[in-house]
Amino acid sequence: MLLTLTERIPDAAACERGIERLIACLVVFMPLAFGAVEAWSEMVLFLLTAALSVCFLLWVKGRGGSLDVWTTAYLPLALFILVAAVQLMPLPLGWLALISSNTAALKTELLGDVPDAQSVLDAQPISFYPYATWHDLRLVCAVAVVFIVVLNVYTRHEQIVRLLGILAASGAAVVAIAVAQDLFGNGQIYWCVPTPHGAARSGPFVNHSHYAQYVSLSIGAALGLLFVKLHEAFADGRTAPTAVVEYLGSPESWVVWGTLAMVVVGAATVLLCMSRGGMISMMIAGAFMALMVSLRFPLKGAGWILVLIALGAFLCVLYLGFDAVFDRLATLGNLRQSAGGRGQIVKDVAVAWTKFPWLGTGLGTHEMVYPMFDRSAVPQLATHAENEYAQTAEETGILGLLALVAFGVVVWRSYARATRIVDVPVCSAVYGLGFGLMAVLVHSLSDFGQHVPANAVLSAVFCALLIRLSHCGRGPARRAALRTMRLSGGAWAGALAAVCLVWVCILFDANSRRVGESHWRKVLVAEGDLRSKDWRGSDAEYVHLIREAEKAAGHQPQNIQYRHWLSAYRWYSLERAADPNTRQVKISPEMLSFAERIVGELNLARTVCPTFGATWSFLGQLERSILGQDESGSRHIRVGRRLAPCDPITCLVAGTLDAEEGDGEAAFSNWSRAVMLDEQLYEQAASLCVTHLGRPDLALDLAGEKPSRVIWLASYLETTSVASEIRATIVRRIQELLEAKCEEPEASADVFACLASVYERQGDHDKSIRLYRRALMLDHSRVDWRFCLASVLAACGQTAEAMEEAKTCLRLRPQYTAPNKLIKVLSTPVAPLEEELQSR
Repeated sequence: MLLTLTERIPDAAACERGIERLIACLVVFMPLAFGAVEAWSEMVLFLLTAALSVCFLLWVKGRGGSLDVWTTAYLPLALFILVAAVQLMPLPLGWLALISSNTAALKTELLGDVPDAQSVLDAQPISFYPYATWHDLRLVCAVAVVFIVVLNVYTRHEQIVRLLGILAASGAAVVAIAVAQDLFGNGQIYWCVPTPHGAARSGPFVNHSHYAQYVSLSIGAALGLLFVKLHEAFADGRTAPTAVVEYLGSPESWVVWGTLAMVVVGAATVLLCMSRGGMISMMIAGAFMALMVSLRFPLKGAGWILVLIALGAFLCVLYLGFDAVFDRLATLGNLRQSAGGRGQIVKDVAVAWTKFPWLGTGLGTHEMVYPMFDRSAVPQLATHAENEYAQTAEETGILGLLALVAFGVVVWRSYARATRIVDVPVCSAVYGLGFGLMAVLVHSLSDFGQHVPANAVLSAVFCALLIRLSHCGRGPARRAALRTMRLSGGAWAGALAAVCLVWVCILFDANSRRVGESHWRKVLVAEGDLRSKDWRGSDAEYVHLIREAEKAAGHQPQNIQYRHWLSAYRWYSLERAADPNTRQVKISPEMLSFAERIVGELNLARTVCPTFGATWSFLGQLERSILGQDESGSRHIRVGRRLAPCDPITCLVAGTLDAEEGDGEAAFSNWSRAVMLDEQLYEQAASLCVTHLGRPDLALDLAGEKPSRVIWLASYLETTSVASEIRATIVRRIQELLEAKCEEPEASADVFACLASVYERQGDHDKSIRLYRRALMLDHSRVDWRFCLASVLAACGQTAEAMEEAKTCLRLRPQYTAPNKLIKVLSTPVAPLEEELQSR
């Protein structure tokens, strides 16, 4: 006989055990997987939360369809999700103008000239980049599931204690990794994963501020468990020193000692990770917790705990690196400099918010919309606002920000209510949970740590536990406050079907993103190889690059980065035919056809994200230089510069357009900004100053006081047709600049080597030899300088010393062929030697 659906459903106890195991897996996995910020780890997160959703609904059915807690926190949470969902809905342009007139006007301006513009504009979402909005909405849904499940399932004392123990143990594991990195690290995460900044002091997290937020939350869980255990141990109110000493020496106190150790060492690592926001937020949260403990904690005389924690953390920092922590905090003396451009970013975000006040620009769109309002020169900060509240207002408008504030009000009201419950030991956990959330609230003023799934999920768990603990107790008022909600059989079946459908869509898209990202990693490796060759790669290299990029874009067609760079790679493969000296491309009918195809692809990419300035700039370059469409090409380059003023290539291209149109001042301004944003563009910008403006003096101004740029400019001017008088004047200024730098007490080896090269060109061998030797005294590993020294020595007849320096070059770098050739030349008769040196 077939089982009915009801008989197939597991009982509530089995579902509860499954839920607890899934929650444990989730909170342990995410921090160890770099915070779950990569596509593969997000896929695991969605799988676990999907399973959690289904288990939760089965648990509800097993309990007769009843939910234990109905809280007003559900309303702002649902409103926030609704705002993001509405941002994704394609709306007629008229409706869009009613909701956000600036959004409709900007999209009409940016998409008005794409092919079939009318049909494109007929249905446009509020979001300027739906791909990013959908990505962030998925994460919000996962976090919401964790919040709802923990709030309803974790109802008993032992469950809450177990969860706090798991959170504290997971945090302790992360802290242990950070301590091992401080003591034995090699600058890589897990000793095998390199980081962008070449240092690893933040456990599995790449960003030290994200680590600080996670550990602050973990410390909160450990403190919560500590207060619960102390409340249980001293429930009779006996906190005399003898009773405390007796308890701490008993076997039952191992949890207290373990949590104390985790809190002390964890706090020390937050200080040692050098996150100023993490340090300050932890101190403020600690002061807040100390105040609340002194006012509300049922056990009097518990201040010794906080003193012990502070003393232990100080001793750890004193042992591991007090000077570094002190120096880091000392930078707060110059608030403007220590802010690192964050204040300007918040001001610019405020301007953006005024343009799209009600529903924002779209959840997750900051990186694509903010640049058009950016007035800073800090491109590495442009991906996030470095202020969660400002970014929320920008991306979701007033409605999203109000939903976030309302949710916070509900949580902190629950905190205040829970601190008044003194007869239930588990409610003492609220002091630790409050510490963690307060640290996050403060730190979010200067960081975007809640965009990291590991931190966001942990914060959701804390919020759920605070609301749950506020309903604990035995009084009738507390039981009355605990409102339940019951689902009928039909409602339950509908909820199960809807949840399954949503998670199938999310998992399908998350898997596509995972596969696309795996292909894109291969693209980045291949791109790095080609960049090192100045994009002069073989056909096989370009076939591999474009094939992997096509696969990535095929799995994620709405990803503007993938589509933009796929088009760029296709053009670079054609551009290899350019003259290596003039960089001019010989336009053939076949190349013209390919260029038209790439332009068509770029126009389609604009509809995916109309505010991505790099695509506009690249499109304009092709239209002007290849297709001869000067008017549209110029307009697209100008729009690209407006949309992406902190993109160095966009600024460089806009400057070139200014120069061609005769506006030298604007051209130099754009080139200066390009070099400021990306130092590697100096040579290209300097050559443009010389060739397009005929102003080598501006090229020298671009060089600033950097010796390597100055010496490159001197070499470059010798290859150009600049008038000899102008060249001599520039070279003289270069020499004066380098001589002044050499007189400084802290002059670098580069300065001496650059000036030595200038004297070498002038034939002043004595000064050149002296300066090369000074440079090598400061940096003896530079084989290229040593070989230059050997060449100068040979040129002035000091053959023995030249031979010795050349042999040293070979010892330092055996594969270096030039010293070997010089040794052979020096071993030949005098006449051939003079001819060889003259040929050099």
